[in-house]
Amino acid sequence: MTKLLGVSLVLAVALTFGWATAQVPAPAASPSAAPASGPDPAKIADFEKRFTQGRELEQQGKLVEARAIFDGILAEEPRAKGSLREAGYISVRLNELTKAGDYFEKLHALVPDYPAAIESLIQINQALGRDVKVALFLKEFRVLHESGKVPDFSKSLSFVRERIHGKQQEMIVSQFFDYEKDPNTVWMAEVFDPAGQLQKRILLNYDPEATQALRVKDPKYANTEVFTWFGHILKDQKVKEIDAYVQIFALPDYKKFRSAMLLILANPPNPIYTQAVDASAAQ
Repeated sequence: MTKLLGVSLVLAVALTFGWATAQVPAPAASPSAAPASGPDPAKIADFEKRFTQGRELEQQGKLVEARAIFDGILAEEPRAKGSLREAGYISVRLNELTKAGDYFEKLHALVPDYPAAIESLIQINQALGRDVKVALFLKEFRVLHESGKVPDFSKSLSFVRERIHGKQQEMIVSQFFDYEKDPNTVWMAEVFDPAGQLQKRILLNYDPEATQALRVKDPKYANTEVFTWFGHILKDQKVKEIDAYVQIFALPDYKKFRSAMLLILANPPNPIYTQAVDASAAQ
């Protein structure tokens, strides 16, 4: 059972010391506020000034006013990529997801290789229950990740699949690009309190050693894969204990994972194995 927890322990240490992240890095040339075809320097300067004003209002929490400025820019220059991006993020914060999707789809059409736009579209369509669109954007996202066109993005292990907002907490669900590679995680759910402090973490991990052992033991399991549910016990924002809950022998689809994840978070089962994490030793 010690080997069973190894991959989860690697991820726990990685998250503790900061070298694993669910954030998707932006490409080197991120969308700018200026229009792509504006030869008039005075007009470009005006767009930049208004864009800066919009960003300042956004940072002050004046979201409706900020979006009005970005919409004004877009009315004059529909290809103003930075304004599309910021208006999209604002619309997400205002929970106007259909509107947010419109902004990000326009941005995606202008900059097909911009990972943040695709990631946002995955989250938006996931929240809207548009399964077909989610599947299409996931496929496109993987192709971009494997292409190497955006080097920093291609190095990333995971991305945010879904954000679930509650009255007293927020849950972020990350999906890993390749669970057959270290740290062998398929999905990870993290629960944060209103202050942004991490409270709980649940993971579904692939177990290559158990998978191989099962296949060797019996030929009828030649295509079987073994996965284990884990829970991280936290103290002072650090993983202090890893609990293994249950093993399964087929990868569920995202909906089944999501349902099981919510049940485990609400009422964690008795662990089949527990392992303490010594962060000081890991350093």
